[in-house]
Amino acid sequence: MNKAGLIRLINASALPVALKGYLGGVLAGNLPSSLRKRLKEDPDGFISGVGGLLRETGLALGCDGDKALFLSGFDGNNLAPDRLEAALAEMLAVVFLSSEGFFSLSFIGRGSGKTADISAVRGGLAYAFEVCSARTGAACLSVDFLELKYDKKITQARVSGRKGCLDRAGLVLVAGPPAFSGFAPDERLTGLARGLYERKGRPRATHICLLADGSAAVFPGWEA
Repeated sequence: MNKAGLIRLINASALPVALKGYLGGVLAGNLPSSLRKRLKEDPDGFISGVGGLLRETGLALGCDGDKALFLSGFDGNNLAPDRLEAALAEMLAVVFLSSEGFFSLSFIGRGSGKTADISAVRGGLAYAFEVCSARTGAACLSVDFLELKYDKKITQARVSGRKGCLDRAGLVLVAGPPAFSGFAPDERLTGLARGLYERKGRPRATHICLLADGSAAVFPGWEA
């Protein structure tokens, strides 16, 4: 399908107006983006997947999909290639945490200083999660790569945890373009999460979550 056809398909969809404008702008501007590539390869699947993610995120947050997109920090006027990827990663993290039994899920408002992305409750404990979107595909992940992301991002979850008197912190890393096909347990991802956790000295009250290509892993388990 050519560019004009893709834009017509997007405009005819039920996606939020701001998101339609963003996708149209990305296509028109020829900006490099893995999401742009996926949209061109499977436009119907992409539009359906994003629509489903918006719906599931709204259900987890107790609002509609349009508001969930806005709460994720998405700005339709910012055509940076990674802006939508970051928003989709945060929404995917919300849906994943909901599937893991978390409730009282909410995006943490962007204030001054460093803040995490998501707060949630499970088993009587309150958590702060920082979400990291990485262009690296699942097959290219390594403990070394994950450590770089962990060192850069985990402080934000811990700072929010201290400010909010929360019990635990977590990093959710979404590898590659966000997939919309579920969260099947994956032994390799679990091994990578365990490897990072052990390399960092088994940090107390901290969890590492990896989401990639419809698979997921958490280490240590929530009850640890």
